[in-house]
Amino acid sequence: MSKTAASSETPEGGAAAGIPVRQLGQAAREVWYRSPLYSLSLGGRPPAAFLAVAPDPWPGDAARAEALLSGRLAVAGRTANLAPDPWHRPGADPLWLAGLHAFDWLRDLRDHGGTDGARLALRGVEDWIAANRSWSAIAWRDDVLAARVVNWVRHYDFLAAEAPSDFTARFVDSLARQRRHLERRLGQAANGAHGLALLKAAIVLDAAFVRGDQNRERRLARTTTRLAAALPRIVLPDGTVADRNPQAQLAALRDLIDIRAVLVSAERPAPAALQDAIDRAAPMLRFLRHGDGGLALFNGADAGDPGAIDLVLARSGNGARAPADAPHGSFVRLAAGPALVLIDAGAPPGKGLDLETHAGTLSVEFSVGAERVFGNCGAYAGLSDDWRYMMRYTAAHATAIIADTNSSELIQGGGLEYPASNVHATRAEQDGATWLEASHDGYRSLFGVTHKRRLWLAADGADLRGEDMLVGSDGKPVKPAASGRKFAIRFHLHPDVKASLAQSGASALLRLPSGQGWKVRASGATMTLAESVWLGDGQRVRRTAQIALVGGLGPDGAKVKWAFTKVEG
Repeated sequence: MSKTAASSETPEGGAAAGIPVRQLGQAAREVWYRSPLYSLSLGGRPPAAFLAVAPDPWPGDAARAEALLSGRLAVAGRTANLAPDPWHRPGADPLWLAGLHAFDWLRDLRDHGGTDGARLALRGVEDWIAANRSWSAIAWRDDVLAARVVNWVRHYDFLAAEAPSDFTARFVDSLARQRRHLERRLGQAANGAHGLALLKAAIVLDAAFVRGDQNRERRLARTTTRLAAALPRIVLPDGTVADRNPQAQLAALRDLIDIRAVLVSAERPAPAALQDAIDRAAPMLRFLRHGDGGLALFNGADAGDPGAIDLVLARSGNGARAPADAPHGSFVRLAAGPALVLIDAGAPPGKGLDLETHAGTLSVEFSVGAERVFGNCGAYAGLSDDWRYMMRYTAAHATAIIADTNSSELIQGGGLEYPASNVHATRAEQDGATWLEASHDGYRSLFGVTHKRRLWLAADGADLRGEDMLVGSDGKPVKPAASGRKFAIRFHLHPDVKASLAQSGASALLRLPSGQGWKVRASGATMTLAESVWLGDGQRVRRTAQIALVGGLGPDGAKVKWAFTKVEG
């Protein structure tokens, strides 16, 4: 067994890695999808009727609409011209192309584009139909296709207002072709938020095609039954989405709300499991938010838009407070006074759900009121494979790392091998203060080491203390090869936090934007202040600092104590 070495430096080049079996399987499928025979297989008798179900309720963006009307599409911080032929442009940013093909921008034109926006939207759909009859990697990618067909169906009235008489036939025929491909992909989909998005798309299409057709009535019933069977695997009993990613939690809750609205609009019964999933997922989304309204940066999530998160929660119809614990999702929340500590205290999700998962087991995020103090570096959604890969390193998380080695082996194209396992966590309260004891054995095979982490948050939230122990697994000494290896315990500061070392490096002083001060102390390791990065919005790299507690493993491992204490006055 081996685990990829992790550097905390800015990436200069990607690490070489073998091609996993799952990627080889995907490559083989793509050869088939590109063939003329496969394109022929997508044909068939079009639906006899079409019903525009549940118009899209989510708000558009005025700035994006203005850019579109001037011939430019802005997606995830990237802006490019729509002309000429944007659909298969060589060298285009894949993230920009995915946003173009997903058609989320229809709502921007609908809300802020007026008549010109309606004409541009119609032209975009008609151009797509003409240019994308055959499969291509981004245009027909699962998540992109799922978003596109939902956007088309739910914006039909907007599109048809400026459409010629023969538009609906071409529109429905294209949707039917995409539905046939979607049916074949449903069996390949994972159980998490990705699989839910595909099921949502299938339900939207089946509901749109159902009127007056008994065969399609039965198909909608089957798809709804399929959803009900899948929901317990997608939304765990405590409400956590199986991906263990706060951003996937948000996306899944929004998809559940949309499915409910579509079934109501189509006057079809919703399975009881659907509302139950909404009622479990909404409080858990609250659980995974910091005081600034954004999400914790675990397993590929970025902070998100607090206003958009508020809207999703409001439309869930569930006002329940965040639960105290997440025993199935294995996140832990310690809250006292204005302070909040969120901990990833669970094993990574299984194969198929781990494509975005980070090697950040036992990582901690700490905020005070609406101000983030320290946490993980975040995730990168841009073109650079190097940055996306580096953000998954253990070194990019507020946890312990040994010999610059990840606690779970990362596959560069996505997913994990040899993930950290045997992750345990116990939470307790006493006199208003909260304790957590947690451990994982991700370093057992390489170094014979178990990482044990203890946290204590004072009742007033003004004192957070921790103890990290790197000890021999199963009561044995650490492996001889591990003795003398360097370890580091990292705290990546938010970019708005100012830090300076004090007392000749024995402590550090932090100043939050509000002016509030915190003192950092540690024993058992040398405190350093180093450069770091923060990608909380998923799009841009912001320079920041990290406090790193650095030392070497002895025959008995290492024990490091640390504290973040509010400075009065």
